[in-house]
Amino acid sequence: MRHFWLALALLGLGAHAHGQHVFEFRGAPDSRYRFADWSYTAKNSAIVDLFYVGVPGSNEWNFGGGYGIKVRPSLMIAPLVYAVAGKEGGQRGVKIAALAVFEKAGWKANVFLGHFAPIRGDVSRYQVLDTGDVTRSFRKAWEAGLSSGFFHAGGSWNPQVGPVLKRNDRWGAWGISYRFGPQREFRIIRTVVEK
Repeated sequence: MRHFWLALALLGLGAHAHGQHVFEFRGAPDSRYRFADWSYTAKNSAIVDLFYVGVPGSNEWNFGGGYGIKVRPSLMIAPLVYAVAGKEGGQRGVKIAALAVFEKAGWKANVFLGHFAPIRGDVSRYQVLDTGDVTRSFRKAWEAGLSSGFFHAGGSWNPQVGPVLKRNDRWGAWGISYRFGPQREFRIIRTVVEK
């Protein structure tokens, strides 16, 4: 595990200085969901990503990275690997994930899909889609569409889907979504992009 952290640090330090930082914050007061993310994408498409996700009974840190592959000018797919440490139950493990970003003719899609494999601790393996958003741009700065996600662990599913509205500005975007499912969730989203 120590070699994994060292390799990621070297990847980030060796990256070209003119990359892009992205900060994203999400919160859902009704479910007490919390999310904070910092990612850096270098000019050579290497990605370093650190994020925290919390819900009642679970506080999890993910540190990892990968490489963005331009499949087409409108589609980027990034395989990612994370070292995972949780506050509860001595959680330690690895998360293998994929990020897909699509943008063409006013349509945008953003999908993060991950699988957690435990190394030690009380947290068992799980799969997560957080978040799967498809939006359409209108009036230059606005986007509207659907936000979806799921959490699957121990044979139980928690799928969610609902509307999302975003307003882009010169720093990034503000957004709100209301997702329905076994657990309803109102999310407030802020993304900041620094080039």
